Amino acid sequence: MTSNLVFAFTGRGANDAIRGLMAEYADALGTLGLSVVEINVLEAAELQYVVEQMAAGHVAFGLTWLGVGQDLAVTESGTGRRRNAWEAFGLPLLKLHGDLPAYFSDYHRDAPRTTVNLYHAAEFLRFWSDWLPHERALTVQIPPLPLSPLHQNSIDRATRKRGKLVFLKNGNSPEQLRALWRERLTPGVARIIQSLAEAIAPVGLRGGPLLIGDFVARFLECEVQADRKSVADLVLFFTAQMDDFLRRLKSDMIARAVLDLPVLVQGNLWDHIDFTGRAAQRVDGLDYRETLSVYREQLGIIDMSPNVDTWPHDRIQRAAGSFTAFLTNRQGWLTEQFAGFDDLMFEFSEDSIRTRVSAAIARPDHYLDLGAAFGSQFRERYTREGFARRLADAAELARLSGRPDRPTIQPFFVWPRTAVGWPAP
Repeated sequence: MTSNLVFAFTGRGANDAIRGLMAEYADALGTLGLSVVEINVLEAAELQYVVEQMAAGHVAFGLTWLGVGQDLAVTESGTGRRRNAWEAFGLPLLKLHGDLPAYFSDYHRDAPRTTVNLYHAAEFLRFWSDWLPHERALTVQIPPLPLSPLHQNSIDRATRKRGKLVFLKNGNSPEQLRALWRERLTPGVARIIQSLAEAIAPVGLRGGPLLIGDFVARFLECEVQADRKSVADLVLFFTAQMDDFLRRLKSDMIARAVLDLPVLVQGNLWDHIDFTGRAAQRVDGLDYRETLSVYREQLGIIDMSPNVDTWPHDRIQRAAGSFTAFLTNRQGWLTEQFAGFDDLMFEFSEDSIRTRVSAAIARPDHYLDLGAAFGSQFRERYTREGFARRLADAAELARLSGRPDRPTIQPFFVWPRTAVGWPAP
């Protein structure tokens, strides 16, 4: 890659986690000699700088969370016509997606035409393929990486041993979501979605792979005899509802399971649970950077996966980066790739959660050892450079398949005329 400048466009999310993660990814790209500049899309001068660097041929690709910056425009010389800048200069825009394409589905489409979709979990990529079938952008699964890395010799084990387990998670009530369905949907649709929630709850709680879109489509086929091909938009809506519902159900279960244990529940939106007089302490959430102190000083974290079985949540990646103990629900990627860590996992039942948390409190040295061992193994398998290489390779492949000046090597291979073909710069 001859150009080494990458522009990163970030958005804002709960506890500023998106900005924090993008800073981590930018640091990882630096391992390849790429220079990453964060861009504020609200600053006209910064956007003008981006266009100038594009025109000068200095830009390798853009990196965005979801789709921030995808509508960047440039005025075409001569005609005065406004064009999408990424398309005008034939530059890949790598769009990182942290959730199912049912969320903000328009940002998962081929806009701009130079889009490369990057998904963490195989479930997300599969949903894109199944339920946005007319989109053709290069779509890639990216590996995890150790986040917020600490040197092992900088860890104060005695401080951690005196610390607590922390459920580092914002809350949200499943019953409040049910109330919203009743309030905002017609009675018939509210009945259908309530029935869907009742059907998916035991499946979502038992662990293992779950393709929520397929579950929703099968439910609609059975419930209203709907043809699968005709319910794509409905699948997007119901999938987003069920994904949110399951996350609320799981986080609520964890919080209630630890109410009588000396843990910290750190996050916002927990007003639906009364912590008065209970051993668990509810404290306000911190932004992404501030939570580094949790990983550095506390006994460990309590985690839950966002309804995926194939990829570790960023809380686990941060735990691995800081050699921190963690407890999480049983997941396929963990059992398949990391043997010997059963003591870190619980099932989604209050008894299982309570038993695992109690064990960690009773045997802190054992769990500190497990956290350190897991961090070491995770760092051997996944590196920041490996993550960065996947992104850079995706950008290179996008340029190869998309530009009009694609190379000819042998006379017997001709690029398909149906290829998207980006506009020439």
